[in-house]
Amino acid sequence: MEGIRIGLQGAGSAVVDAYGVVHPDGWRAESCGWWLAASDKWHDPRTSPSVRQQRIDGTPVVQTKIGVPGGDVVQRVFVVADRGGRLVMQVSNESPEPVAVAVPTREMSSTAAAGASRPQGIDTPEQVMAFPLSHRGSITFTWPLALARFRKTAPIDASLLPSPDQVARGWVLTSDRASRVAPEAAALVAARCEISLLTAHEIDELLDADPARGMLTIAERVRMGDNPQEWTSQLADAARRVAKHPQRSPWASRALVMAARTLLAASETLAAEDVVELWQRTNVSHGSAAADSGDTAGAIDRVAAIEQRFVRAVSRTSAAVLPTGIPDAWRGVSVEAHGLVASPHHRISLALRWHAANVALLWEIDGPPGLSLSAPLVDPKFQTTELQGEALLQVAS
Repeated sequence: MEGIRIGLQGAGSAVVDAYGVVHPDGWRAESCGWWLAASDKWHDPRTSPSVRQQRIDGTPVVQTKIGVPGGDVVQRVFVVADRGGRLVMQVSNESPEPVAVAVPTREMSSTAAAGASRPQGIDTPEQVMAFPLSHRGSITFTWPLALARFRKTAPIDASLLPSPDQVARGWVLTSDRASRVAPEAAALVAARCEISLLTAHEIDELLDADPARGMLTIAERVRMGDNPQEWTSQLADAARRVAKHPQRSPWASRALVMAARTLLAASETLAAEDVVELWQRTNVSHGSAAADSGDTAGAIDRVAAIEQRFVRAVSRTSAAVLPTGIPDAWRGVSVEAHGLVASPHHRISLALRWHAANVALLWEIDGPPGLSLSAPLVDPKFQTTELQGEALLQVAS
């Protein structure tokens, strides 16, 4: 099923297609559609030419808009952990006229007042009811993620569930625990959210098929708050496999660095040092795989590519700033990054501030003294071991 995956951390549980129709994993081939009655006609999102969709701030909170006379009706769908996991759909009427919204009612709870009726003038599945929605009003609908086969779940007070903005903010804060950047903040959040939704079984399968990306996935999960001790044996095994055949992955170098950091977070100091030695002894590439795919590998590649535009670990005591140069989109723009990995033992925060054709680099390193920073593709003369400072880079033309 193509679309945007939504769910809880470690448990992606539904896909939202391009029309805002939700396909939950536990509904046994059923889907959760929606339909609108405006002053002109019934609008089916799957046939409406006015459908527009986006993630809110890159998170698994999916917003779909449909044009109706005078404005839009906006649907936002997401998952919350309440009552064992609930699918939530909020529909807001941003048009100047009242509308009606129709949704499946099996085991549904909502904030709607009384007055639901069977839709007239459009074919819908059974158990779909239409609810009046006033000008500038909104209704929240919610369903259990796994519909009961024999016994219905009790209704809940849908007004007590978190709002779409609260859920989106929670996802952004989770991503920010690992690092945050500007620009490309939403792209980084979106990629990390895809990684967060992976189940443990999916990560195990990825480790088997692609140990480098598997290690990067575990590292991102740990950076966002997962327990590092749950993955130590898998990381050690994957590191040996990557070091044996580094040419098989463009992310071999980064994967080994991130694995060492994750083992350090798990207090596995000796294992971490072994991985660092593998990294230093192995002639690994500093790749930048294409990151356009929407699958799991694409999400992992996007995180790695975004962060490595700012800094790349070269050795246990050195890192390259702006290792691929300065992207054209950054020229003349204030750029920031916080919490990036600069070595197995160091993190770094950076900022760029432009002064005509040249750029001031501000940095602050978290870690033991002695890390050497350089910017060979931007200003070959720049090199420092200061833990923090500012330097005007003479940008090479």
